[in-house]
Order: sequence, then C-alpha cells, then structure tokens
Amino acid sequence: MTPPLRTVRGVGPTRVRMPGPGAPDPVLAACGMPATAVEYVAARFPDAAAWFAEQVAAGRVVGDGGVVVTPETPYDPGASVWFHRPVPDEDAPPVTLEVLYADEWIIAVDKPHGLCSTPKGENVRRSVVVAARCQFHNDEIAALHRLDRSTGGVLLLCRHAEDRGDFHRMFQERTVRKTYWAVARVNDRVDRETVRVESRIRKIQGVVQAFEEPGEVNAVTDVRLAKRFTDDDGEWGLYEVAPLTGRTHQIRVHMTSLGLPLRGDKLYPDPREDFDVEDPDNPLQLIARSIAFTHPRTGRETVVESRLTPSSHEAWRRGHAALAEGPLGMLDRNAS
Repeated sequence: MTPPLRTVRGVGPTRVRMPGPGAPDPVLAACGMPATAVEYVAARFPDAAAWFAEQVAAGRVVGDGGVVVTPETPYDPGASVWFHRPVPDEDAPPVTLEVLYADEWIIAVDKPHGLCSTPKGENVRRSVVVAARCQFHNDEIAALHRLDRSTGGVLLLCRHAEDRGDFHRMFQERTVRKTYWAVARVNDRVDRETVRVESRIRKIQGVVQAFEEPGEVNAVTDVRLAKRFTDDDGEWGLYEVAPLTGRTHQIRVHMTSLGLPLRGDKLYPDPREDFDVEDPDNPLQLIARSIAFTHPRTGRETVVESRLTPSSHEAWRRGHAALAEGPLGMLDRNAS
C-alpha cells in the first residue's frame, strides 16, 4: 500500500492498523471494540494519547485514502491511520555513507560501526536507510538485509520498491555468499582448517541475547583462523567467518560457543550494563567483509568488498603490524 503521507527528510509515516474482531490484540482483549479510531490509538499507546489528540486536532492524521481523521472517525476493522511521529534524533548531524558499488537497481555502502541499518528506537536519522534516502534524494530506498548496529561493513540497499522482490529472493533462497572478519582470542578448537558450527538459535523479542537450544538446526557458520597476532592485550586471532544462514546475532553466538567471544563485544557471553552504548574507541571487532551474488537483473557475478579493516580503528591498531604481514597485507592497502 502506498502511504497517503509523504516521506519527510527520509523518514516515512507511521501506520497503525485497526484489527478485526477476534484478532489477538491486547487493546481489543482489554477494552473490547472501540467506537472511534482515535480511541483505539489512545488505548494502544496511552503514553502518547495526549500528543496524538493534538495531531488529530491539527489535521495531521489521515486514513488510508488520505482523508483527515477526526475525533469522530469511526473504528473501521482492517483500516489504518497514518501520521508522522516525532523524530528523537532530529538534530543529529547528517551521515554521509561511502558507496562501494552502485547501479540503477542497488547501492552497496560501507556501514559504519555504531549506525543502525534501519530506523529503530532512538536512532532514526542515525540509520543507514534514512541517511541514504537523504544522501541520494530517493525516498524509496530500503535495506535488503541488516547488520547489527555494532557491526560495520557491506550493506545492500535497493533503490526502488518495484525491484525489491527480485533482490530479496536472493537472500530467501540463500544464494548470497557473505564473509566476515572477526577478532577474538585463539584456542585449540579453531585453526587454519575450516570449522563448521551447526545449532539451533532462538531470539525472543524483548530479550537482548539470542541463545542456542535443542532442536532442528537453523544456523550454520564456517569459521577459519586466518592470522594470529599479538599486541599489548595478548594473543589474538583474525578469523574469516562465513555464515550460511542469517539468524540474529548468529556469528556472535557461534563464536562464543567456540569459546571465542569477539573483541569489543559487550553483549556476549555476558551482557554489560552499557551493552547498548557504542564505544568508538573499542568497537565490536566484526566486519561484513564481502558479499557476492549473481545479479538478478544483469546475470553477472557481483562481488562487493568493504574498505573497513581491523586497522581502521585505533583499538585494533596495536596489532596492525602483525596483521599486515603475509597474506593479509591487503589490510594496509585497503585501510580507510
């Protein structure tokens, strides 16, 4: 459905859909069927009820057809109301994204560590999608996949809504090949030979960590030690990691299960109190290094590589001399 309100500075309108009778909706379960659309939204978001009433009075809330919603607009099961929420980081400085690849259908950018892929919570303008819409003057831009806020590297964006299906299908059919670089301690479980980790990972909404549980395997990751190095904090390994599935926090969970939690990870194995606060001096040392796929529109094999490297961050620089030797000397040449 095309929103009846325009996108403003890269931020689209919020849609609240009114469920029908018998729907598993907490408002309907607690209060029964409301008489008006405004009553439903106020009951669903009680903390914002006064603000929403002000928006209705000002004529800033509309229905599916663009008709202005009033306090008397009846509750209509299946219909929606649309409005613009306040942007919590409205005054955040603009973000400029580095483009790694672009054609008429997609853009690949180097997502910085600490930036959300899509608008979330307090991070709206500080998200790749909103920044890209502003930078490229295109309100249709959407992310084709996601990287955790703490992870940097290659992120694919689609320019136009009509093209998303073909590119989403690549991810659904698992024909996209991804590799990551990760830094963690070394142990005798992972060396130069690839180790495959297979398990069932579950993420519960509202719980910050994902976890492994018994059951059918839904997460597969290949891990290989690419290089050992030593710095002031001891011995470390640079690992090449290839996730064959895409579960939430999959690499972080599987590396932790190998006894190799990532350097700079404040969430695994045990969450710190400040787990949701980004530390630019000690970022999560995980980079989406490359992504490869057969382009659905051109048929060409397409490979996009990040320019982020372990040497891009001060906290990683101490081991940089060791990392730059041998087969990973490319780190220095690609440093941004």
